[in-house]
Amino acid sequence: MLGRRQAGALTYLGPETEVLGDLKAKGQVRIDGLVKGSVYVEGELEVGRTGRVEGERVEAGSVQIHGEVKADLVAQKVSLSKTARFTGTVRAQALDVEAGAVFIGQSLAGETRALEAPKEA
Repeated sequence: MLGRRQAGALTYLGPETEVLGDLKAKGQVRIDGLVKGSVYVEGELEVGRTGRVEGERVEAGSVQIHGEVKADLVAQKVSLSKTARFTGTVRAQALDVEAGAVFIGQSLAGETRALEAPKEA
């Protein structure tokens, strides 16, 4: 993701960075450190190999995971690389899980309805 597009803002959290609380950003975001909180991105989110997100919710236009995410995730497109570890529920129109990735939870993918919030009983 980094370097691919020149337009828009880039937010980068390095390997030695810790964020305690929610993270909200626009544009491209790459996390190589730790975020303990929810992450909301109007754009693209990439969690690098050393990146970890532990929170209630992750929302973005598209998400690439190479590191670890423990949260419920909502995005148009989600990709888990072979080094990814995901725990939670994924709601996405497109979900790509590479061989070797760890996925613990459930997924609702493939339809516009997958992005809709669950109805209260």
